[in-house]
Formats: sequence, C-alpha cells, structure tokens
Amino acid sequence: MTSRPDPTTVETLTELAQTLDELRASRSYAELDKAVRPDKLPSSTLNNLLSGATLPTQETLERYLRACGVPREQRSAWYAARQRVASSAPQGLPDTVRVAHADQRRLGVHAAIKVEGAPGDLPTYVARDVDAGPDGVRALVGRAAARGGLVLLVGGSSVGKSRCAFEALRAVVPHWWLWHPADAARIRQVATAPPGRLVVWLDELQRYLGGSAGLQAATVRTLLHARTVMIATLWPERYTTYTASPASHRSDLYAAERELLDLADVIHLPASFSVAEQARAQAAAAAGDQRIAVALRSADYGLTQTMAAAPQLVDRWRGADPYAAAILDAAIDATRLGVVSPLSADLLRAAAPGYCDPRQRAAAPANWFETALAYATATLNGAAAALAPVADHTSMGQISGYLVADYLQQHAGQQRRLLQVPATCWQAMIDHLNDSGDQTRTAYAAQNRLMNQYAEPLYRQAVNTGDSQAVSLLTSLLVSQGRMREAVAMWRHRAEAGDPSAVAALADLRDEQDRAAAAASTWRRQAETGDRSAAIRLTGLLVGQGQTEEARALWPLTTLDGGATFTTDIAEALTTAMELKDPYLRRHSERMSQLVAMIGHQLGMTPDDVEAARLAALLHDVGKLAVPSAVFLKSGALTEEEFTLIKMHVTHGASIVRQIADLFGGTRRAAAAHPHIARALDGILHHHERFDGRGYPLGLVAEEIPQIARAIAVADAFDAMTTGRWYRGARSLEEAVAELHEGAGSAFDPQIVEAFVLWLDG
Repeated sequence: MTSRPDPTTVETLTELAQTLDELRASRSYAELDKAVRPDKLPSSTLNNLLSGATLPTQETLERYLRACGVPREQRSAWYAARQRVASSAPQGLPDTVRVAHADQRRLGVHAAIKVEGAPGDLPTYVARDVDAGPDGVRALVGRAAARGGLVLLVGGSSVGKSRCAFEALRAVVPHWWLWHPADAARIRQVATAPPGRLVVWLDELQRYLGGSAGLQAATVRTLLHARTVMIATLWPERYTTYTASPASHRSDLYAAERELLDLADVIHLPASFSVAEQARAQAAAAAGDQRIAVALRSADYGLTQTMAAAPQLVDRWRGADPYAAAILDAAIDATRLGVVSPLSADLLRAAAPGYCDPRQRAAAPANWFETALAYATATLNGAAAALAPVADHTSMGQISGYLVADYLQQHAGQQRRLLQVPATCWQAMIDHLNDSGDQTRTAYAAQNRLMNQYAEPLYRQAVNTGDSQAVSLLTSLLVSQGRMREAVAMWRHRAEAGDPSAVAALADLRDEQDRAAAAASTWRRQAETGDRSAAIRLTGLLVGQGQTEEARALWPLTTLDGGATFTTDIAEALTTAMELKDPYLRRHSERMSQLVAMIGHQLGMTPDDVEAARLAALLHDVGKLAVPSAVFLKSGALTEEEFTLIKMHVTHGASIVRQIADLFGGTRRAAAAHPHIARALDGILHHHERFDGRGYPLGLVAEEIPQIARAIAVADAFDAMTTGRWYRGARSLEEAVAELHEGAGSAFDPQIVEAFVLWLDG
C-alpha cells in the first residue's frame, strides 16, 4: 500500500498543491467529482487547487480530502497545512518565524538549571492557573487572534511570564508568524501596512516605551485594527508607575504609557505557585522531570526563580571575594543609575577600586580583574550568569560588554538603592559611557544626589551627541549655579537652531531682567542709604538673575551683629527672587511656611525642628528659579521633557540654598553646620517623595523620607488644591480633605494627614 504524503511539512502554496496532487494518486478529475456527489468538485476548481493558482477554501479542501478517501480523524493535519499557507511570511519582515518553530530562549525565556538526566534548555511546562478560564491568557490570545488584542503579563523577574506567554501562543496560534521587533521605530514602520496573522512579541515592554520616540497608543490601535496579536511582559513596579494617576493634569509624565496600557488585557502572574500549580509541578517531577524535582526542594525561592538559577545568582553575589564583589556592585550600581547599554570591561575595571578598602586595593594581585570577571561571568547551573557577556549587532564572537542578570539586578539593586555610589563609579561612567541616553540618565541620577560635579560632564557629553533633553537639563543646572551667561549662550544656540522652547526661555529671561532692572534701581539707592531690608531684597534679585558676585559684594550691607537672623535673611533674599519669577510662588511659600509650622506643632516637633520645617517650606520651591517660566507656568499637560525639568526643581532648590548660604555665610556659621539650614535642605530635596516609594528624586519609602519633607508634601498638596490658578479653580475644603485621606498611605504619610486634618478641625 502506497503511503500517504505528509501535510505537516507544508509551508507554501506550491508545496500544498504538490502534496494534494500526490494525495490523489491516479484518480482522474471525473472520479474525484463523482466521489463527493451530491456535492461538486468541478474541473476548474481542481485545476486551481492542484496548480497552486489560488488557496482552496476550507470547504473545497474538505471535499477534496473526502474524494481522496482521507479518514475524518486524519484531516486536521491538512487543515493545519492550509492555515499555515494562508499566513505566509509577511512582506518586509524577514525576521519572522512561525510560532511553533520559534526559539523560546531567543524570546527571553530563561534557560533552566542543568540537572543530570534532564535534556534540553527548558523543563516541562507546568500549567499556570492563569492559563485557562474565560479570562485566562489563552482565552485572551484567542480573542486577540479573532479581532486583534494586546495581552500583557505583569510579574517580577523570573516568575515565568515569558514562558507562560509563549505557551499560550503555541497552544492557540501555532501557525501564525511571530515577530520580535528591535525598537518602537520598527513597529511604527510595520503599522503603516500591517500584515495578517502576525504576533508582535514585546518581552520587557518598557524597552519600547518612553518619550516621543517610544511606542504610542495610536500605533498599537492601528495594529489591533489589523487583527494583530500583541503580547508583552512587564515588571509590577513599572506597571504601577505607568498606570498611577498623576498628582495633577500638569504633571502627567506617563500619560502616553497609561493610554497604551489602557488598551491591554492584563494578567498578573504571582511569584509563588498556588496549591494547584504545586500539584501539577509535583506530577511533572514524578513523571521524570528532574529539574522540577530539584526546584521543588527549594524553600527560599519560587519554583520558576529556582529554575532560572536565582538562588545561585544571589549566592554568587553574596559569596564573591572583594574584587569580584567590586565589579558586580559597580555593574549593579551603574544599571540602577540608568545605564541600559552593555557595560564595558574598561568601565568595570575603572569603577571597581572605590568598592574596595585601602588594604584590599594594596593586596590586589596582578590578574585581579580577569579573575573577578571570570567569576562574575561563569554560567550557573547552565541557566544564567551574574554578568552576561553580550555582543553588538554587527559582530560575532566578540564581547562588547556585560549585562547584569535581571533577577540579580532586581534583588541586589533594591538592597543597594540607598547606598552611596563611590566616586570611581561616577568617574568611570564619565570616561566610558558612549550612549547619549545612558549619559543623560546617569547625569540626572547624579544631580538627584546633589553630585553636580558628575552631572555636568555627563550632560555635556550627551549634549555633544545631540541629546535635546540633556541640553534642557544642563541649562537648568547652570542657572541653579548662577552661571546665567553660559545658560543664555546655550539657549541662544538652540533658539537659532529653531527650538521653540529655547525661544520661550530667552523671552522669559528678557522679561525677568526688565522687571528686575526696574526694582533693582530703586532698591540699590535705598540700600546705599543703609536700608538693610532693601539690601536683602536687592540681593535676592541679583541671585535670581545669576549675578552672584554682585550679590556677594552687596551682602555686607545686610550684616547685623551676631548670627540670629542669618536664616531669616537668606529666606527673605530667596523669596524675593521667587517673587520676581512668579508672585504666586512667594505667596504660596509663605502660606506653606505657616501650614507646615502648624503641622510641626501638632506632631509635637521640637522648636528647632519646627523652625527648620518652616524654613524648608518657605524655600521648597526656590529651585523653580532654575526652570524656565514657560514650563512651570504652562496651563496644559506637560511634555516628558518639561516634566523632567519641573522635577529637577527639588535638587535645584537644595543646591541653591546650600550654595547661597555658603556664599553669604561669611564669618557666620557655614550652611552645612547651621542646624536649621542642614535640616531644611532635606525637606527641600525630598518634599516630592511619595509614601509608597513612587515619588522623586530618589524614590524613598515611608520613614526613609525625612519627617519635614513628609509634612511639606501634605501642606503643598492642600495649598495647591485650595488655591485657584488661572488654569484651574480652587477646590473646597471638604474636597481637599477627602483627597488627602484618599492619598494617605500612598502619596502621603497617614499620621501626618491625620494630624493636619485634626488641626483643620480644631
């Protein structure tokens, strides 16, 4: 008996026609037509079918299989062949592959630990609870295949998101084409003429988001209209950050990301297995999967984390000798500070000394770096390395840099997030980073830590490669340091290149200078006659205009015997500069000073702490002196770049107060030694932190945030809500209190909200 042709090898229309022709053997067209009566298989239909002229309909194929005597139970393989042909490789996407043929490891699925007797990279898939059900991953993929859809799996590192997503695709759309795009720009290109039966794989979705160049909701909608299946993964903290409601319509940094995520069907994947999942894992282990058997014996980590060598990664980090620990900690710090590109060996070598003590540095052997790097890059149980070597897109067999394992970065980065980064690491990033995005992000991180000596050179390097955001941030930094001429030169250069934001900044500056000149003329005459108050106010105007040397020369006219009024004079000078920028700033700051003092009394603060809190509240917005008025006075929603500038006012504020206090301290106490100013700096720097850790500049959590800053956050929100501006009306007292209660525990310290509301009620 002649064997039947195998339809499972069919991929193209030509192959389908040839295989069907083999299937009919010696049967004539008339015999085939007769075999399906009363249905028909006319000669014209058979000619098209067997010549490969057109793809047969499902009905025609079914009749042909009956005519050839194919049993019903064997026809599904032929139907599957037709479906594969129907979704032939999309034009212009040579890097697509059938879902069923895709390499999971290349899609981001972690290799599993090696165990004797366990073949291959991956263990048996243990079905997750979220796989099944009417709203499970597979049902959502099925609905997306029918009408287009974005399915998002949210979960921590190494919890099985990518494997769960891929298994759903393989179960539901095995013959569709899978595409793993390089970036958002490539997705936008494909969306102009989206092909059918396409799966867009977006593992680590955050890589495609961010700014005007990131993936936008409009692009996703275009793909979904074309019935594209999009499947993505994201860490929980990133999902929470992107989807959190903004504090106001003017500070909506993640509006684009939230709009995109609103299009997604979201599945949250827990880190630990449920009882049912554990039972399925035990069944797989009993059936012979030794890797799952080993993972089930781990008490400290979940099964999927154990599979991805998470215990070994953490042990590798904790058990490293001083030199291996130095390059691992340097890599972890650089990554958490914003470096996305692979870290070069030169950067790691240069950063490492700051992580060792003097004796360790002196005792380092000649090959310390090579030995440490070998330790850090060793593959653990066949699954992962603490530092993974990677190549660039153009070379083979050559290491371009190293990336920290995701789980180790998540675990160790959290433990190191509040530790001071050594100077050698900052300098290594200055000397060895080449990507402008990395340079801007690390400069921003340095500035958030008041380390402007590292921020400025990193910004300048990014500016030299054309990073527009770096230009905005650098000019703002220069203004905060009183270097107005340098900032103006940069604004003018950008304005001449056609940048509208620079044109607006220059216009703001001219307006401020005109108003300052009129006021300064009056106050200078009064100061020369001995009017101390006029001298202080004139000093503030000069500071606001970046004329610090003239301000310092004028300051002796304000001096009284003793130092009791030092902080008061500094506050008066700086609030005068704020009033020049925007009269509302001074009125708001004076109200804030009163509100925070009342909160301090209600909380039982000491008199010194109350005075420091009052000073911090009075100066909490002084950093806006370094932000163009067109940005912080804008009535509409802010762009990402504008909101980044707004966020920098906290670091600018702390920097300005510290510099001015030192500049004008003279024979009095230095700013850092003055108890009120030292504590006020903490309040100024951290008053936009959130109790849940999603604030800025450092993402401090709960009691990590100085109490003064927590008090300012509550008073600032209340005053902003109950004070009308031209772009919105004021809310009632009841509405404001209700919003404070709603934000207690997330945005605000619940204890301070309670104390403030009690004071209002009293």
